[in-house]
Amino acid sequence: MEVPAGEVLILDTNTLRARGKTKRIEGELEWLGRFFGSVGGWLGPADETIAERARALARAQHLGALVIAESHEVRQRAELRNKLEQAPSHKSCELADCRIWEQCLELLARCDIVFVSGDGDFRGHRDQNRLHPALWAEAKEVVGDRNLTFHRTMESLLSELRSEIQPLPKDKIFTFVYESIASVVEELVSNSGYRPKGIGWVKQTLLTTDQAEIIEVRLKIEDIWEGVDAKTMDFRLSGTCHYRLMAEELCDLTPSKVTLLAQQPDGSVRAVKGSYVSVGGHAYLGAPPVRPEPEELYSDPVSGESRGSTVR
Repeated sequence: MEVPAGEVLILDTNTLRARGKTKRIEGELEWLGRFFGSVGGWLGPADETIAERARALARAQHLGALVIAESHEVRQRAELRNKLEQAPSHKSCELADCRIWEQCLELLARCDIVFVSGDGDFRGHRDQNRLHPALWAEAKEVVGDRNLTFHRTMESLLSELRSEIQPLPKDKIFTFVYESIASVVEELVSNSGYRPKGIGWVKQTLLTTDQAEIIEVRLKIEDIWEGVDAKTMDFRLSGTCHYRLMAEELCDLTPSKVTLLAQQPDGSVRAVKGSYVSVGGHAYLGAPPVRPEPEELYSDPVSGESRGSTVR
């Protein structure tokens, strides 16, 4: 089976690593079986199953990547480049690097390319963060109105991938929240005689998730509820929800605190029946996980203006 350029090293490394781990686990279970007299065993996957999984990982099939087959012409040009020791074969004479670059040039003739490589053979001598000058010169001959962008690391690439997230409209948040807790709102209305106005204050804290299309939104809301006598009560809600970027919709609200506060004749404040606070916490074995830096959005209760944010 012909393996396209760029997969060979990943394929071999992952296959050998998986086979080695499988053998070690089977050996440890065999030892435990002798030690205890018997033990629930585990039979590792067959070599072909491991190889197939390694091929899938090398092709990033689990990420939905599109792998383009290498043409015969690309392979011939790569072999000639390697024979002449032209960059990226000028240091270590790697045919695989030549195949990668020739395929990159072929794609560049049709579309924009973002090229990421930590391989020193692709970089210049003086500036290790830039593509080799000879490779740049070749790219300019075929680039036309397209773009070639080079990054030395994935961190460098990701640092430039920013999406401007506009603040979510305050009225949209109030509508979503009150619809999500409709049964709680109904109970609070029944117990107080007051109804929400949806004109209060909203604080949004946005956090990226492991799904690029979903943003976690941490909410703190203060609203005014009004009674028939024009008197008011203060409503408080804290919780989290998700925002789907493509659909532009809020979903999955999980409130941690919902309170409607009534002022008593003596000046004290009490929560109306139906209010609640969810108590929870986290316990860690070892160091706690690193938390991302949040970006906060505020909605002014008078003007309704909001401050935008950038989510990385």
